[in-house]
Amino acid sequence: MKELTVVEPGKLRWLDKPSPKLKTPFDAIVRPIAACNCDLDRRLIAGNTPFKTPFAIGHECVAEVLEVGTGVASVRRGDVVSVPWKIACGTCAQCAAGRSTACTGVQKYASFGVPAGGHWGGLFSESVCVPFADAMLVKVPDKVDPVAAASVSDNLTDAWVAASRPLAARPNGKVLVVGGTESLGILAVQMARAAGAGEVDYFDDDDARNELARNSGATLRPGPGTDLHENYDVVIAATRAHDRLRTGLLALRAGGHCSCIGIMFDDPPIPLFQMYMRDVTLSVGLCGVRPHMPRVLELIRDRRCDPMIVTPTVVSWEDAPDALVAPIAKAVLVRPRITATAA
Repeated sequence: MKELTVVEPGKLRWLDKPSPKLKTPFDAIVRPIAACNCDLDRRLIAGNTPFKTPFAIGHECVAEVLEVGTGVASVRRGDVVSVPWKIACGTCAQCAAGRSTACTGVQKYASFGVPAGGHWGGLFSESVCVPFADAMLVKVPDKVDPVAAASVSDNLTDAWVAASRPLAARPNGKVLVVGGTESLGILAVQMARAAGAGEVDYFDDDDARNELARNSGATLRPGPGTDLHENYDVVIAATRAHDRLRTGLLALRAGGHCSCIGIMFDDPPIPLFQMYMRDVTLSVGLCGVRPHMPRVLELIRDRRCDPMIVTPTVVSWEDAPDALVAPIAKAVLVRPRITATAA
């Protein structure tokens, strides 16, 4: 089979690899049919992360199930499923607490498409073995387009958690999204609205993203002036810039919460004293998407969000090496199914 691999910084290549096989009765073999690049992937491909090449790329996809082990009960051949980026057993204490990113049943940081915890394959590959299939795979509802659901594996669900968790404790709260990443900020605008925000503002310096944010229902804010300062119940910092994170933190009202979802590989200065004086909180970390994926799929089905607004480019699987290094925010790779729906 073919596996899309980052062979060196900036260079992708299809490599021939042995086709995956079931290793345990609880595994499934899936074939991605709609996959897209996460906001992190561009940096992974460019070599702007701590991870060394070569490694298989891709950790957001919808797939068709090709084969299941004898112990798998929730899916069968022909089912269309969303595949979470993080490998997790679903039964350890961390998984039971909703922290699949800290699963103790597998190697630490084990995931598809990111070589932080071993090599598990990438979701742009021809096929992939998914361990703990019953715990991991989520069926995609019939009325949900696999192309629209491609980013449920990570980015779209990350945006939902960043918005819904703090808004649950701050109903009708005023939200500021600080943009800067390719798609997360725009998705966060949509998810804040879906989670019941009273108002959603957006701050960025990119004209294209500003237009997408406006089309997603946000009010644009021109800069970190006094109109932002101490004016928001919730801030979603979808940025990698230190000064923009600081702007977001200082924009919090007393008792506010900032969800930082832009990955920073260095250590930004944090205005701790100002945060202390306003009793605000900051959350940052890998998002355990699996518990939230069914709800996000419902939001797509009910048209409460439109992930396609950040993935207007749809290309064939064969074009992946060029599309994933092109200067576009997010692309979806698609190919037809080879399984019939199971009878």
